[in-house]
Parts: sequence; structure tokens; C-alpha cells
Amino acid sequence: MIVPKPHASQPPPADEREPVSRRGADAETPAAAPPEAAAHAAGAGEPAGGPEGDPVEAAQSSADDAGDYGSGDDVGDVSALRRRIGELETLNRELSDRYLRLVAEFDNYRRRTRQNEETLRATATEALIVDLLPVLDHLHMAIAAAGEALSGPFGQGVSLIYQQLNETLARYGLQTVETKGRPFDPNTMEAVARAEPSEDTPEGHVVEEYRRGYHLNGKLLRASQVKVAQAE
Repeated sequence: MIVPKPHASQPPPADEREPVSRRGADAETPAAAPPEAAAHAAGAGEPAGGPEGDPVEAAQSSADDAGDYGSGDDVGDVSALRRRIGELETLNRELSDRYLRLVAEFDNYRRRTRQNEETLRATATEALIVDLLPVLDHLHMAIAAAGEALSGPFGQGVSLIYQQLNETLARYGLQTVETKGRPFDPNTMEAVARAEPSEDTPEGHVVEEYRRGYHLNGKLLRASQVKVAQAE
């Protein structure tokens, strides 16, 4: 039996067209997305900085806020360092002034101490030499009275002792006052007798010395006792 073929312009049967229409509707209508995917899609569509502004501006604002906090800390540290530097400079000036005062006081103390030592040494030396002057006077008178005995061993020994004592005291500044044949000087001489002037000794000059006078380091230690030529 031969089945006749349908004509090209003849529509297909209804039972065959319905699946085609259903497939087209399925292709044109997308499937509903799950709620989680919809929420994710909605969140992805919003700006990164939130719905309120641009993400670049938000990032810049955050950076500025962080910079403001850091800048405040730096300013506080600088202020603290400046205060500390000021305190150290003040302390340095105080210590320097104190050091200079101590140095000046120590120099004054050292100078006073040296002067006191020199004064004490000079006073002790002067007191000792004053006590030795009578010994010199006695030796001088012994030599003057020795006469011919001065040339003997004993006389020579006394002369050497007298010379050695004079040299030792001269190292400490003792010097004799020159009087014989010189004009009378009331500052260094004491007139205890008078004599008639002569050709060798004019008036106002020293004729004879009774007791020798001495200088100690330029200071008159004892005046000489002399006889002065003076007309009556």
C-alpha cells in the first residue's frame, strides 16, 4: 500500500506543532535564577565604594583620614622633642655657668693659697733671720776684736763660719745696709753719736758704724746704728 506524501505547503499536524511551540517558548523565556545568585548579581552591580559615592573618592578619603591621624602623631613627637631640646639647652647653660663659677672660685682659692703660703714662708724666714741677727753681730764683733789672732787657725775658722752664715742668709734675701762714708739716710740709719767733720768725712756723712743694718728682700729688716759727722 502506498502512503501519499504531504504537500510542502500543507501545515503539519497539530500534535507535531505543539512541541515546536513549546521549545520556542522555552528558548525565548530564560530560566529564573536562584535567590543567592540574584543577590550576588545585585551586589556586584553596585559601586565598590558603596551606593553613596565614587570608589576613588572613598579611597582617597580613607587615605586622608589615615594621613591625618599619622600627622597628628608626628606633630606631637616633634613638639615633645622640641620641649626636650629646650630643657637640655637650659640645663647645659646652667651647668656651663656653674662650671665657670667653680673654675673662677678655684683660681681665686689657688691664688689666695699661694699668696698665703708665700706670706707665711716670708714671715717664718723673717722671724728666723731676725733671731739670727744677734749671732751675726757677735761673730762680727769677735772678728773685729781678734786682732792678730785672726790670722791663726782659730781666727780663720771663725771667719769662715761668719762668711758661710752670711752667704746662706743672702740666698734668702738678706743684704747689708752700706753705711761707711755714705750720706746719712734717716730711712735706713739711726744716728747714735756725732763727730766733727773732717777731710775724709764731710758733714752729714757716716763716720763709724756701731751695729750693722740689714734688708730682707728689699724690706728694711733693721736700721744701722751709726756715728754721723756733724759740726757743733
